[in-house]
Amino acid sequence: MSNRIIVATDFSPAAQNAVKYAAHLAQHLQVPLEMLHAYIIPFAYTDSPVPLLNIDEIQKIAEDSMQAASAEIEATCRGLSISQRILPGDLIDCLAEVIENDPPMLVVLGKSGSGNSTFFWGSMAVNALRNLTIPVLAIPAEVNWTPIEKIAFAADYKQFSEDTPLEKIRHWVEKMKASLTVLHVDRENDPTEIPAQLQQGLAGLHPEYQSMVAENIETIIGNFVTEHQINWLMVIPKKYGFFENIFHKSRTKGLTQNSKIPVLALHQVE
Repeated sequence: MSNRIIVATDFSPAAQNAVKYAAHLAQHLQVPLEMLHAYIIPFAYTDSPVPLLNIDEIQKIAEDSMQAASAEIEATCRGLSISQRILPGDLIDCLAEVIENDPPMLVVLGKSGSGNSTFFWGSMAVNALRNLTIPVLAIPAEVNWTPIEKIAFAADYKQFSEDTPLEKIRHWVEKMKASLTVLHVDRENDPTEIPAQLQQGLAGLHPEYQSMVAENIETIIGNFVTEHQINWLMVIPKKYGFFENIFHKSRTKGLTQNSKIPVLALHQVE
């Protein structure tokens, strides 16, 4: 694994906001930043499918856009090492291939509330959060970089197991020099004790444990991270059932609307 951050961009405002965030994060951690753009070649599907645009033309447009985006970041984050990568294909497929060959420490994606954007909850960003094998940080369009002082981990005590990535949780909390709050939501009349192994695994971080009772999980978590000014919310997408509720694109309440907070997806230990 190389000590770099990859940020994906389609050059939309939401994606470019994520690039700026990733650049400040990379500068804060003193690691290189790699900007990645993936493009799909549009075809006209007739009896013999033909490209709607010349492939060289698509590549040239992407290169020009990448140069402009990179120059903007270089002017803001002086001294940051920035590289560029432009690939044909689906973004998730391209990221998976890059990760397999040369995994970074983190992938950063942008999030927009608009269904016209490449990155929006319920689609590309959630697909990346769930399926890429390394940590993925999704940045809402309205969020600007600030130092990470408070991290919350959304835990489900009933789903806790030896596969829960305690080492990765410790790694990111320590790396960001942040405090940690462990959030758990119980159903009414169905309380769950904090797993002893979880307490032991996170003991060195001295976390605060918060158990709340609610039926609407995404709303109560969204309210908590907003009220307590949490900087990042950690989730384990494949493990915890409330993930779909939090990120369902049709929700008008809950985390996607009420809370403007980056989400860091970690994955179970294989």
